[in-house]
Amino acid sequence: MDVHQQIERVRAALRDGDTLNAVALLSEARARAVTATDLLVVEVHSAAFQLAVTVGGYGPVPTEDAWAALRGEVGAALPPLLHRRLALELRITDGIGALDAAALDGAVREALALLLDDPGALPTAVRAASNRLSVRILVLERVGIGPGEPGHADALLAIGDARTLADTLGARGTIDRRAVTAAVAMGDWPRAWEWARHALQDDALVPTERAGLLYEAAMLALERGMRADARALGALVHTSVAGRSSVWARLWAASGAVIAAAAGGGSMTASLRAVARSAEREQHRHEPRYAMRAALVALEAGAPAAEVLGFLERCLGERAAWPEPWASLIEGTAAQLPWHRLRALDAWCDGPAAPWQRAAALRLRAQTRLREGSPTAAAADISRGLRLTSMWEGHRRVALERLRARLLPERSITPAQAAVLRLVVEGRTDREIAAELGRSPRTVESHVRALLRAYDARNRVALAVAAAREPFLEA
Repeated sequence: MDVHQQIERVRAALRDGDTLNAVALLSEARARAVTATDLLVVEVHSAAFQLAVTVGGYGPVPTEDAWAALRGEVGAALPPLLHRRLALELRITDGIGALDAAALDGAVREALALLLDDPGALPTAVRAASNRLSVRILVLERVGIGPGEPGHADALLAIGDARTLADTLGARGTIDRRAVTAAVAMGDWPRAWEWARHALQDDALVPTERAGLLYEAAMLALERGMRADARALGALVHTSVAGRSSVWARLWAASGAVIAAAAGGGSMTASLRAVARSAEREQHRHEPRYAMRAALVALEAGAPAAEVLGFLERCLGERAAWPEPWASLIEGTAAQLPWHRLRALDAWCDGPAAPWQRAAALRLRAQTRLREGSPTAAAADISRGLRLTSMWEGHRRVALERLRARLLPERSITPAQAAVLRLVVEGRTDREIAAELGRSPRTVESHVRALLRAYDARNRVALAVAAAREPFLEA
């Protein structure tokens, strides 16, 4: 067995979720490397595999020694195609570590060109295409990729490119899972659900790819209130990774059990214990989102706050060490968020995050602002939350709509007045409004006078400014 076959055994073990075996096989490949060339091949791929077995999957990995060897005498003696492939592997690793989307764009182009001469470069091409999507989404999240936000269209294009490349390369599993994750990050429930269900019909999916897709699909079903689907999909997560050793596999399995329990399919207490056991504390601290998401699901399903917060302490240590804004979101959901901690939610309310996270944070901040007697500020948060959930069916949007309904009676706005107000905010004149709604100008004038009183506004401009912040103007 040559070194390339040994590397493929490592790659297959990683795809299968067998991290312990992958590490053992990599050590075996290193021990069997009898030539400097073989050792260089192993070291180049070790950097890539280090990313694969790291919980979180992103961050700089040292590649200096491998680059030095590739540029030295050993590298100069390599066959040209192998030299290109190894250099490309290192560029991909560096691009992932630096979150350099442009570098990964170039890596994808180089991989496709290399494939014409070197069919053995297919795994490298798949790796480039898959990580290009993930890094592009992470970069775009900084400007916002929710409905109507600046990066939304670019994120859709990135997903479309990745799915097209997956078809071209004949490698759908990993890229499909990342496409679903990206659609979730965009707040696009219909696409995420459609893509997940379509991908799960592929019998060629390896266990970890299937587990990741099942987890996302189960969460989507739970968000939508599809309890039977959530129970079934959550249970399937566990069976799809039975016997796998990776942290990802254990976290997915335990998290699937939490989703199933939230939908009425098992013990929430036992499921939370399974999440706590799924990784060592340091691993939970390094990648806390699984424990935090499990806690949020449990709280929203009605689990006792003390039990859920105790679970998080087992996973993450003392509350002071819990990452923000997750900590404030959890404590706010548990009705244990002091008012002075409100600003911790601003990072999600006003900054980059998945739309469902921002909507949840905005709802909590709006509730706090209502308690503080700031209905206008609360209305602005509700309005933004509804925009972000315009493509996200389920209980988060329902919760925002209920909160919006609490504000409506304060204004005593009739449906006819609301119709007029929408057009006032657009800058229409009374005559234009009358023509648009099929009302007489006198009737419109009467509605406008009533609206000025309701908003305590001195003129139409002040009325439009105040009303533009109100949630009822959202469809």
